[in-house]
Amino acid sequence: MNTLETDKAALKEAIRKFSYRENHAEPFTLASGKKSPYYFDLKQTLLQPQFLALAGRVVAQTIAQHYKGDVVAAGLTMGADPIIYAACLAGVNPPNLIPAIVRKEAKDHGTGKKIEMLKGIDTATPCVMVDDVITTAGSTLKAFAAMCEAGFSVRHAVCILDRGEGGRDALKENGVELLSVFSAAEFKQA
Repeated sequence: MNTLETDKAALKEAIRKFSYRENHAEPFTLASGKKSPYYFDLKQTLLQPQFLALAGRVVAQTIAQHYKGDVVAAGLTMGADPIIYAACLAGVNPPNLIPAIVRKEAKDHGTGKKIEMLKGIDTATPCVMVDDVITTAGSTLKAFAAMCEAGFSVRHAVCILDRGEGGRDALKENGVELLSVFSAAEFKQA
């Protein structure tokens, strides 16, 4: 098994143990407002440093399969923040990941920025959207719109988990290919 396969297997076990819930009698309400008998609270896994580092390596390795050189890793705060930072610190080379955190709204103080990133990054630098869980891709598309408005080109999004509920298609309609580490179907009990 290569490093990516080994890391993915370990991350999958951690998600299964700490983040996955299934309840058909009382479905969960998702952030999108939809009801589902399947729930993934990835924060329960990602708030543990060893699993956050693991997720960062997996995301960085996934991006490295498609990019070399500098790449902006961007996502909507707060869900994407820890994953982006962990991926940037993972030491997977190439690529050289540059963090960009997109606020839901521009700050009403200081410089009033909507995107927090290193000053002077050339908009010709490829940009990849990052998120923990994608259901409808609403959060990812908000961050995508902000990065495009700032002049960046986005061809890919990476998520830890694709719930398989329309997010992939919504991203595709915007010219973005979803590279998911896992699908919800991989966790559902028989």
